Amino acid sequence: MDTILIVGVDSMVGANMIASLSGLQPVTGIALKTELATPGYVHEVCRSTSPEAIRRTVDRIGPDRIVYCGPGTNPGWGNSRTTEADLTQAKAWLNALADHQAPLTLISSDSVFTGPWMFHSENSESLCPSTEAGILRQIETATSAQRSDALIIRTHAFGWSPQDNGWLENLLASLESHQPLQLDCVRHASPILVTDLFAVLQKAWQSGLTGTYHIAGAERVNPVQFARRLAHEFALPFATVAGCESLTDRATGYGRGETSLQTRKVRRALGMGLPLFSEGMERLYRQHLDGYRDRLQSADCTPRHRVA
Repeated sequence: MDTILIVGVDSMVGANMIASLSGLQPVTGIALKTELATPGYVHEVCRSTSPEAIRRTVDRIGPDRIVYCGPGTNPGWGNSRTTEADLTQAKAWLNALADHQAPLTLISSDSVFTGPWMFHSENSESLCPSTEAGILRQIETATSAQRSDALIIRTHAFGWSPQDNGWLENLLASLESHQPLQLDCVRHASPILVTDLFAVLQKAWQSGLTGTYHIAGAERVNPVQFARRLAHEFALPFATVAGCESLTDRATGYGRGETSLQTRKVRRALGMGLPLFSEGMERLYRQHLDGYRDRLQSADCTPRHRVA
């Protein structure tokens, strides 16, 4: 059975991917920044920007497929910011993997786009001019240049964070404590539950897809609508929202505009539909009830090995 290497397992997307594979397939995780990750699966922490050191690590693991969960996994609605250090690290990994035989998947973000247009296609020219979005596009370009057979996925994933301190958890905590929410109704995206994203991604691998594809939810929502649905699923009161602007306002900045994704390309390629936002929220709540969230967040801070 193929071994999958997930680089960036300390991210929300990477941690949920490795948890989804638990007991089903050989998987190895490498954390890029923090030692906190899903217990029993993170074997290494690799902060190195040396392609030679990275290549030795990957060769020793011997993966049959590699998934890079770098800065593109940071939700545009959250507080995480992409920096030049992320670009340097990503390019080091791409240089190290340039000649590797294992298929490479890059997880990127819908935040490369902005309004006024909605449901951006893969070749949309409504690009966000922010520094962060520019770095993500540079990583995508470098990936295509180094690996013509790479699969680049743009998405807007939501789900439980392995550190229990992501945008979702903070929003839920505010709802539970009846705090007024600082949210807007200007920015819009097409969120998809991270485990739903992974299910579609597995079908893309089985079909041998390469190139750039959008995998997102079938509904366009804003942060206020997201919070209202989250409150509904958890049977919480929906507090007054502060800072909700008119939909006629034009927002600027990373992840602050219209980033909803058109998914026609991947739906045609795989012959399948994509989940509704409401369906993803229902599954998120079930993950809270059935112990999935607790297992993901019972992280062990001591990795088995560490690479500088």
